[in-house]
Amino acid sequence: MKSKRTIIVLTLFAALINADCLYSQRVVVRTPFSTIVRTGPRVVYAHPVPHFRVVRTLPPSATVVTYGGLGYHYYGGLFYRYYNGAYVIVGPPVGITVNILPKNHEEVIVGTDIYYYNQGSFYLKTGEDEYRIVQPPLNAIVQNLPEEAEKVKIDGETYYQYNETLYKKIKTVGGKAFKVVGKIENESYWNG
Repeated sequence: MKSKRTIIVLTLFAALINADCLYSQRVVVRTPFSTIVRTGPRVVYAHPVPHFRVVRTLPPSATVVTYGGLGYHYYGGLFYRYYNGAYVIVGPPVGITVNILPKNHEEVIVGTDIYYYNQGSFYLKTGEDEYRIVQPPLNAIVQNLPEEAEKVKIDGETYYQYNETLYKKIKTVGGKAFKVVGKIENESYWNG
C-alpha cells in the first residue's frame, strides 16, 4: 500500500515539474559524447491571436519598393503588401531602402550612430536621399510603439514585442519610453 502511495506521489510530483516546463523552451544539444537538454524562459503572450491592419485602398502617393523580388507599397512610414483584394500593413524587411523618411519620425542616438525611428522601424542614412531599414539597435530608446505591439511575459517580466523585437517599458525624464532589450527568433529568446 505504501509503495502505491509513493508511486502516486512521485507521479504527481513529476507531472507538476513537467507542467511547469510545458511552456519553457527546450533546446537539445547533441555532441559526439553526450546529449544535453536545456530549457529556456517561459514566454506567455497576452493576445495569442495575432492582429493586423488591413486597408482596401492605398493613398495615391504611395510608392512601390521592390526588395527580394517582392513588391511593397510605402507611404508615411508604413509598408503594405497586397493580399486577397486588400492591403495588409507589414513590417518591412531589414535591408529595404526608401528615399523619404516618414514625417513623424524620431531621431534615436545609440552610441555614435544616429537612427530614425517610426512605427517599429529603424532607418539608417546610407546615401544623400537613401535610408535603409536596419535591425533595431540594442539599447535604443523610443517614445512610442506601433498599436500592433503585443504585451508579452517572459519569466514573469513584462515586455512588449513588435515583429521579433522585445522592448521594456522604462521611465525617462520626458515620461514613459520603450528600450530595445532583445529579440525573439524562431521561439528562442535572448536578452542583452
